[in-house]
Amino acid sequence: MNDVSGTQRLALVSNSKRLNELSACTIVSAIRDRLITATSVMEACLERIAVREPQVKAWSFLDVDLARERARLADEWQAARFPLGPLHGLPVGVKDVFDTSDMPSEYGSGSLRGRRPTENADAVTVLHRAGALIVGKTSTSEFGMYHPGPTHNPLDLSRSPGVSSAGSAAAVVDHMVPLALGTQHTASTTLPASFCGAFAFKPSLNFTSMRASNVLVPRMAHVGLMARSVDDLALFAGAFDRRLAEVEALRHPPRLGLVRGPGWHMVSPDARQALDRLVAGLPAAVVAVDLPGEFDTALEVVLGLLNAHLAYRFGALPEETFRSFCPPLQEGIVAGRALSAARYLELEAMADRLTALAAALFRDHDALITLSAPGEATRLEEGPGSGVMSMPWSLCGLPTVSLPLLRGMNGMPIGVQLVGCQGSDRNLLRVAAWLTDAVLNDGSSHEQV
Repeated sequence: MNDVSGTQRLALVSNSKRLNELSACTIVSAIRDRLITATSVMEACLERIAVREPQVKAWSFLDVDLARERARLADEWQAARFPLGPLHGLPVGVKDVFDTSDMPSEYGSGSLRGRRPTENADAVTVLHRAGALIVGKTSTSEFGMYHPGPTHNPLDLSRSPGVSSAGSAAAVVDHMVPLALGTQHTASTTLPASFCGAFAFKPSLNFTSMRASNVLVPRMAHVGLMARSVDDLALFAGAFDRRLAEVEALRHPPRLGLVRGPGWHMVSPDARQALDRLVAGLPAAVVAVDLPGEFDTALEVVLGLLNAHLAYRFGALPEETFRSFCPPLQEGIVAGRALSAARYLELEAMADRLTALAAALFRDHDALITLSAPGEATRLEEGPGSGVMSMPWSLCGLPTVSLPLLRGMNGMPIGVQLVGCQGSDRNLLRVAAWLTDAVLNDGSSHEQV
């Protein structure tokens, strides 16, 4: 994290960018130093939303009056000299799979239209306590399934933003809010981050409570964090675990292992070439890692467990409700109903085995490097893309970071995915900061204010 004078920060805030375009770190610091107000930042974000939301459709619910009231109260709180949380005054979006007591929580499904919980999800409570100002609920595909949602890619409206946490990714990349909360079971954070060009962090399993959110498969239910820099991801993560709040520089280049994984056959030629060029240009040796043969079953295990849990959760609903679901959800329920108890236990055992094998991959590596998606964003008519590049790591509960460091043949972003050992979240963010600086090659990946 760079530390410069308040005068320099004031100059940047005043002359360089609109307030909604500033990094989360800059905004929090400037508010704390009384260079700007939470109200002025909120107004800039709301103005951007008003201009772009009709095209991008990143939000399922917005309450402009409530957002303004929260900003006003944040400024009054600071004026009264009460303690400030790490995200004080910062506008944040929350994926509509987290319960919110003051906003609808519909999980992207018509079957839950108008649902109003009486309490907040635990992750939402963390954000409130940290001083974040929740602007609204970001759009999601129905129950996070691989089905197109309402959101468009903010970089090219004719292209997909990915699935599930797509609204959160789009809102951040389009400068509607500096941070947004998502989730991931298979690729729900990593894929939209790659397609839209966001920085994303999926922490280790059990990083934070997922109570009162859309948990499909408990062993794969992760929170997802979206931002526009590694520093901002660290700030965001620090609201949940203060040990992650700042990313100090690595003293030595990390030991990286290049992994291609079970979904590599789907990777486009331009994505392969872009990753090869990036790896070849790094100021550190990158060793190719061959995954154990059991990883060839990872995608089968992920989808089998998902289908079993879909059948358990939704399989007994009335036929009319079942028919209202999107096709991927219907298909998953049907497939799950056909799974025997013996097969489910076999899948669980295979998942345990893969998790143990994954832990052994980090004996000689600080992180694994691969792609976040098979290629750049698909066109809308081609569907929302594939999450195969993330599924093995979600299954094993490993922390991952997606960095928008590559470009495809059409100029759209492709994420570089870093995978860390279970529980090594802090070190993974350090490796992500190192890699971002190394690729940009000028040390300016962090906004200097």
